[in-house]
Amino acid sequence: MANHFFEGFDGIDRDSKPRKTGLTMVIDWGSGPNAQNDLVTVGAPHFDFAKVAVGISRLLTNETLSAKLKLYQEHEIEPFPGGQFLEWAEVEGKADLYFDAVQAAGYRCIEVSDNMDAVTLEWKVRMISLGAGLGLRIIGEVGKKEGLPSGTDLSDDALRCLDAGAEIVLLEAAELVDEDEETARLIERAVERAGIDNVMFELPGPWIDGIRACDIHRMRRDLIDRYGPQVNIGNVEPADLLTLEAYRRGLGVNAGKK
Repeated sequence: MANHFFEGFDGIDRDSKPRKTGLTMVIDWGSGPNAQNDLVTVGAPHFDFAKVAVGISRLLTNETLSAKLKLYQEHEIEPFPGGQFLEWAEVEGKADLYFDAVQAAGYRCIEVSDNMDAVTLEWKVRMISLGAGLGLRIIGEVGKKEGLPSGTDLSDDALRCLDAGAEIVLLEAAELVDEDEETARLIERAVERAGIDNVMFELPGPWIDGIRACDIHRMRRDLIDRYGPQVNIGNVEPADLLTLEAYRRGLGVNAGKK
C-alpha cells in the first residue's frame, strides 16, 4: 500500500483503536444509512462511541436500527442508546423490560443517567449494577440537565457510578456551561477523584439555552488545552468530528503551538 500523500505530517501521536484514552463519542440523531456510511468512511478511526440520542432507537425500524449498530461495531465504534430513554422507561414502569430490548437490538453498551426529577442516584446505581451484571458496557452520566438541581456532589456521584460497574462517567454538559468558581472547583475535584481517564466531558448543544456553535468550539479547545489531547470528549456532532481530531493532533487552529 502506498504511503499517504502527507506521510510524516502527523502532528501529535494518537493511539489507534481500541484505545483507553483520548476517546471521542459522536452523537447520532437518527442519521440514515447514507449519512452514517459517509461518517464512517471518513471518520471511523477517529471516534470510539456513538450515542443514538434519547429514544430515537424506538423510531427506527428493527432492520434500520440493527444495520446501524452493526456498521458501527464493524468499525470498532460502540453504539449506545441515550440515557434518557432508560429514564423514560423507568417513569413508564418498563425499566425491567429495557435490558432485554437493548440486547435484542444488538446494543452491547448503554448509558445510565438520572436527569429526570422522577429518578434518583440510588436508582441509577442500581441500574448500572444490573446492566453490568448482564455483561453490558456501562456509561454513567453525572451532573444535571440545565434547570434541574443537583443534590449530589459530582465527585461522589462519579465514584458511585464507577464502583457500581460503569467503565466511564460522562460529565453532563450543562455543568460546564458558564461555570462559576464553585462549579469549576467541583468539576476539578470530580476529575481528581475519578481519574481523568475515567471521565468523558460532554459538549453542550442548542438544547441548552444560549449555546452557539462558537461556544461549543471554544469549550472543546479549552478541554484539550487544559487536560491534553488525550482527554475524553463526547456529544460531538458528526460534522465536527474531523476538526476536533485535527485540534487533538495540533493540526487545527492550534497548528505549530507547543
